[in-house]
Amino acid sequence: MLYTALRVGMFAGAWILIEVFTPIHGLFAAAFAIVISGAISIIALNGQRDAMSEVLFGFFRRMNARIDASARAEDVDD
Repeated sequence: MLYTALRVGMFAGAWILIEVFTPIHGLFAAAFAIVISGAISIIALNGQRDAMSEVLFGFFRRMNARIDASARAEDVDD
């Protein structure tokens, strides 16, 4: 959630700056804001992205372990 909130905040900040300080408006400003905030987030949010990927990896590892345990339990019953 924090990573997503930071990404949305970066996009909103970039979009507002583009709208206010450049002659670009509307969808073009939003498109440029997506590109700029994406480039900034690659550098600035690297640690947060790594932490998020570790949490997701652990979640799916535990899910796979439960599926494997369930499959082994079914094999024992047969």
